[in-house]
Amino acid sequence: MPFKPGNYKKYLQGEAKSNSSSAPGSRARTPQLDGEDSNPLDVSFGNLEELLMSKLDSLQDVFDYKRHDDTPQGAESLADNRQKVASELSKARIHAESTSINDILYSLSRPRTEVSSSSREMLLAQLYKLLVSKPLIVYNEENFGTRKYVSEEKVEELLRHLIHGEYRSSSEFILLFRSCIAMLASDIEEFGYLITEEFLGHVRALITDNANSFVTTENKANVVTGYACILLILHSGSSSYGIDNVVMWLIELAEAYNLSSNALSEQVKTGDREYSTLLDENDDKRILNDTLRKSEDEAGVTVAALHAAACLVTLLDRGEYLNEFIKDMMMKLSEIIDNDNIEIAKAAGRAVALCYEIYSYNEDEDANDQDDEYNDNAPYYEQEELLAILDRLANLSSHKISKKSKHETHSIFRDVLNTVKAYTDQNSRTEILKRSPEGLDILNTTTSYSHIKLSRKRSLTINSWFLYLRLIHLKWCFGFGVQNQLLSNENVRDVLKEPLTDYQLKYGVEDSLNGEGDFDESFQSTRSSRRTTDEKKKTEAIRKARVNKLSEEMDELELKEN
Repeated sequence: MPFKPGNYKKYLQGEAKSNSSSAPGSRARTPQLDGEDSNPLDVSFGNLEELLMSKLDSLQDVFDYKRHDDTPQGAESLADNRQKVASELSKARIHAESTSINDILYSLSRPRTEVSSSSREMLLAQLYKLLVSKPLIVYNEENFGTRKYVSEEKVEELLRHLIHGEYRSSSEFILLFRSCIAMLASDIEEFGYLITEEFLGHVRALITDNANSFVTTENKANVVTGYACILLILHSGSSSYGIDNVVMWLIELAEAYNLSSNALSEQVKTGDREYSTLLDENDDKRILNDTLRKSEDEAGVTVAALHAAACLVTLLDRGEYLNEFIKDMMMKLSEIIDNDNIEIAKAAGRAVALCYEIYSYNEDEDANDQDDEYNDNAPYYEQEELLAILDRLANLSSHKISKKSKHETHSIFRDVLNTVKAYTDQNSRTEILKRSPEGLDILNTTTSYSHIKLSRKRSLTINSWFLYLRLIHLKWCFGFGVQNQLLSNENVRDVLKEPLTDYQLKYGVEDSLNGEGDFDESFQSTRSSRRTTDEKKKTEAIRKARVNKLSEEMDELELKEN
């Protein structure tokens, strides 16, 4: 599928406009059947899309670059001229129509005397655009045996820039990080082995180490999302060893940032700021703004961690162990969801809804014996208390929330409330698990029904929290190129396939929402011609071997620590 510059620009302008809204919960939108935006994902990635758009727009400025032929005057002028020539050559390389991924990687390997920091940011934006516009797995197939082919060494080279901290601004860091994740995710079969415990440990360190001028608190939220995304794609359809520990770590991370964010917010409300009475009005205002910004950034990390935890818990096999794990999660989520910060409350609500969706219920239990106040056949025992919190949030009235945001907030919590009620009612739950017409109607009341357009005839339906939370992370990773990845990258597409329900497994019922029915015939023929059944089996074996190797590395690490 050819990539048209206007496509990404239209998408990014929508994202940037949304993210620049005064409301903290700006919305990242999902592509619709006709190419316009449909029922949006009520999730913000901070200023990430706005940053990408600004860097890609900056590329337009170098279109008119002209090389100066002025004769240098003196040694100083000679040095200045060399710097100018190097800068102009760098700009020419950035915007050349024939610029390939390898060309950009080569430019990034050059010293900063040749390629400035601002040029690197534009290079990274251009690299990301190329990576998401066409899956690397397809790009390499088309360019096999040519100088454009992206080898393992080239990918390792990009990862080294990240691991060795070769960035000089917060913008350069996050553009580099996102490009690394997108490159790995775009061809997980070929480059999945590079996702070692050492690499993942470095990413976790970016999250847990103190924030600095490069890895800011706002950037940490994006690192959390990227970390979850690469684990999701790596482990999807394979072993989920160690994922439960990662999920609990993310929940604890959310708890810590939630407490800190709320404490800072409370300081602002009460005016309890150290030495505030000794400062003049301007200094006090600056401290106030800094505190508010820090509170919002920490809330962003909380939201990202909650979404990441919910996303990764979908990798765990359903059954008795997951049930107990979910109950432990719910004890923590129930403390977070009743929150003054509405964005944190919404993120916790999504995680709660997912827990009720993937919990394995005891169908033999008599529905008439269930207590309205307490429910042992559910993720959270004190059911009436949870329903009361959700009902209050679904009818929240606050002057601090705009009319539009209030409507969106009410809609989200109504969806969560409907999810809890539907899955704790035996009749409704049975219809949902059967995927009957009545069950599909119920599903439409539990999530904001939306589609991703894959072709003129076919689309992928997003009508469950399982798919919703996974899609959030794919959208972060691939941005405006997520449809291209879903069309041409089987590993990414498989991420948006739900496992069969207990009812379907028991009675052998096919899921009309899953499998190949969601994709058109032209896509099917392309897929079958590119990969035979034997190749698929080989790929799956290689993938499982990589995950098992990673598991062994984690085991060895634990033994050393003990």
